[in-house]
Amino acid sequence: MPENIRIINDINKVFIPCRTVLEMEAIISLHLVTSNYNRIKEVPESRPSSERLVDILGVRDKQSFVDIIDYFINCAIPKVKPVVMYARDHHDRYRMGNVLPYTKTRICVYLALHRLKLKFLIIKDIVDKFKASSYNLNTFNDKKPEDYISFLSVLAKEYYKKNKMNLKLMFPKSKVSERVKKLLVEKDTITGEKILEMATSKVYAEKTNIIKFIMREIKASIFVCRLMFAVMDLHNPLSRTKETEIDAEEIMLSNDFIPELLPAISNSLRQNNLDHLKECLKAFDFLMDNVLEGINNAIEVTSGGQLKLDLYDTIYTTGNIFYV
Repeated sequence: MPENIRIINDINKVFIPCRTVLEMEAIISLHLVTSNYNRIKEVPESRPSSERLVDILGVRDKQSFVDIIDYFINCAIPKVKPVVMYARDHHDRYRMGNVLPYTKTRICVYLALHRLKLKFLIIKDIVDKFKASSYNLNTFNDKKPEDYISFLSVLAKEYYKKNKMNLKLMFPKSKVSERVKKLLVEKDTITGEKILEMATSKVYAEKTNIIKFIMREIKASIFVCRLMFAVMDLHNPLSRTKETEIDAEEIMLSNDFIPELLPAISNSLRQNNLDHLKECLKAFDFLMDNVLEGINNAIEVTSGGQLKLDLYDTIYTTGNIFYV
């Protein structure tokens, strides 16, 4: 399928009809600005009602947030069906449905997993370009060459830019079908611009904040995925990779991965300690591959084995964010 056709297809069938996934991500990310993730980590397992989730997140006074949570819990999630289900009560056999990327009973799950994987792929892309330039940050610098830039400041600028580019791709202002245009103008819905503001307006540029920003993004995606895993009767398919005993979700959340390794890369470069820098990059690559394998495993499990991706592939289009 030509790239432009694929983009239009994904916009019409996935990004806008399932925008509730992105709205929920944004709400959770904002909640984590002032609250610890451990306080809500186990909430999805209880399959909370919309009323309970509103109270847990403390957004009762924000009607637009209440509406988003109500729609996600009471309209979007009920469409998500378990991986295996009986065709009829009197049939003594299992029936597997069509669970390819545009199937309505899976599409919100796939979009949430797509977004989770994409966030890690954006970080990997930045690190890969850093390695390809022989650790020269000037390839990222649009300022004067003599201006000092750190790895974390580059990470902040590039991650924020690519994440925002992807969100803009999901909320186009033109070239959508009439059906999708009607979805966009429904009364009381939050606009794409509002979601962009919710997802990207917080302080990110300072090196002490970019790690917190990225971790909020990742935790928000995991939380939304787990809400849907619960109704699919899946006990966290992100948790184990297929050939190792490494817990992929624990790596995603661990301080030993993004919160420690990325600052260590920055410090090693600043101190010109190339041996330590290479060791940090090696550890980063190892952990990143295990995380991506864990997400691929979740995609395969939620599709009943029908959807298998290469390690660095995505379910849906990403436009040109990896080429800028």
